[in-house]
Amino acid sequence: MAEQRSGGGRKRSILARFFFLVCIMILGPILLTLLVFYRTIPDRMEEQAQGNADFYMGQVASSVESSMDLARDVAYSAMADNDLRQAMLDPASYLAVDGRDALLRVVGGVAAYQSTWHKSGLNSVYLFRQDGQFALYSPTGSYAQEQQRMQQVYAAAAGLTSVETLFRVPGTPSGTLYFLLDYKNISNLDLLGKLIMEIDVEAMVNAADLIDLYPGTCLALSGQDGQLLFGLGEDLELLLDRAGTSGAYVQGATAGRLGRYYHVSQQVGGNDLQLDFFVPLSSMYDLVWEGSGIFSVLCVAILLLAILAALVIYRVMRRAMQGMEDTLHRMAESDYTARMPDSGYRELASLESAFNRMADNLDASFQDAYQKGLKLQESESRLLAAQINPHFIFNVLEAINMRCVDAGLKDISHMVTNLANLLRGNIGIGSGNQKITLEQELGYVRYYLDLQRQRFGKSLVYSIEQEDDELLQYLVPRLTIQPLVENAIVHGLEPRRGLGSVTIRLWEEEHSICVRVEDDGVGFDVSKLDLSGEAAAAGDHNHIALPNVIRRLHLLYGEQADLKITSEPGRGTSVLLILPIDQTKG
Repeated sequence: MAEQRSGGGRKRSILARFFFLVCIMILGPILLTLLVFYRTIPDRMEEQAQGNADFYMGQVASSVESSMDLARDVAYSAMADNDLRQAMLDPASYLAVDGRDALLRVVGGVAAYQSTWHKSGLNSVYLFRQDGQFALYSPTGSYAQEQQRMQQVYAAAAGLTSVETLFRVPGTPSGTLYFLLDYKNISNLDLLGKLIMEIDVEAMVNAADLIDLYPGTCLALSGQDGQLLFGLGEDLELLLDRAGTSGAYVQGATAGRLGRYYHVSQQVGGNDLQLDFFVPLSSMYDLVWEGSGIFSVLCVAILLLAILAALVIYRVMRRAMQGMEDTLHRMAESDYTARMPDSGYRELASLESAFNRMADNLDASFQDAYQKGLKLQESESRLLAAQINPHFIFNVLEAINMRCVDAGLKDISHMVTNLANLLRGNIGIGSGNQKITLEQELGYVRYYLDLQRQRFGKSLVYSIEQEDDELLQYLVPRLTIQPLVENAIVHGLEPRRGLGSVTIRLWEEEHSICVRVEDDGVGFDVSKLDLSGEAAAAGDHNHIALPNVIRRLHLLYGEQADLKITSEPGRGTSVLLILPIDQTKG
């Protein structure tokens, strides 16, 4: 009973720790995220609002400047038009008739090449002669009320000269400004009248997107000497008074941080106009507060749901995990008959199935590894058997070599030296590694080929080619290529009268080293070739090198290594050896 209580106490402690871990892993990041959110997001929103204000300022300034350029183009084109000037010079002509078509042609010509015409806010164009007659252009049609207003504007501008900028006229709609140009005879510069254009300043400024994005934004368009031509916003006059000394931020009528405005100002190039934007910080932060409330609620909901889910998962999985834990303990104690029971949960089915497959295959894997180890040990034992008294063999060959040197038999001395080097590669004296560099392996190939060249003379031709000298530093199993070359000469060339040629080529392809050994010998029927090694075990020496090479490569590299043989009787043989790139000593 004491043990049961103790066990129950441990389970309650684990559950408490589990909940504590859940709180730390979920509540901690949420609190950190909230902290980072409230510390960084407002500043970033403010920076973004400043960037937006600067962007829209550039857009509005460009729109105003384009509208002014359009107004000048219309005015100067009208002054340069000969028909319109003749109508202005003839007091007897009725300007509304004679000048209307000419004015329409002038305005239409400017509109044809001005891409900003439809966005300029240009309401109408009136050309007044000094006798009061006028010609007009209005894209929306001319009404008596508009004509009366324009005559009022003409009367107010009677004492003004060409201002080439915008001005306001008391009594006209608040959203309209006017462009004035003295219409003169370009021949003698005599004053013939005045050209007046009415401009919809709200369409020209077009700051609706900025105001929608940041409600409460104040906007001011000022002319010469700081005269306010157009403005939006309740605190605009106060903000304009304080703008010159407050830097980038201006304090509005409301005290505190949220009563501040971000101020952007820009001169409209060459037009004596100035634009001022005042973006309230309160509207910048409104976006933050709107998102933060939703964000906070979501964080709390996520926390509560995560804790509830953790509790349910723990209680559901506790029993299933207990059975899995017992099975793992049995496996850890070398009980390879242990299998995970079926818990009945789909979420654990793949884990149970994988574990049981692993247990089923464990004995087979051990047996396979054991058998491979035995085969490798057998190969090494055969190699050791070939190393019977190697020092005695080399001492005898060295003595023969010295006798040949003393007797002046250089060819025989060269053959003895090559034979000694070849035997040293086969026996492997002075190296405990199964792998050597391709450069060393090709050295053994050359020793063997030189010996055969001494035997057959010029009837034997051979060449060794490599794609890149860097390939020579890669590692291959000792005596992998030399047996293939020996097989080509013994079984390919020797049965043929006149012998022939052997070519060895090396290159790198798709992360592998490729070695091709080709001969133009008698060839053979590949379908009759036994690569299992059974023929070699029975004492048949027919192509014995090929199954031995394949066996060694599969023991060392598995399926990464391959040997492909192409041959036909009377057409020679090509052996392609594919090895993985290996730079590991072994």
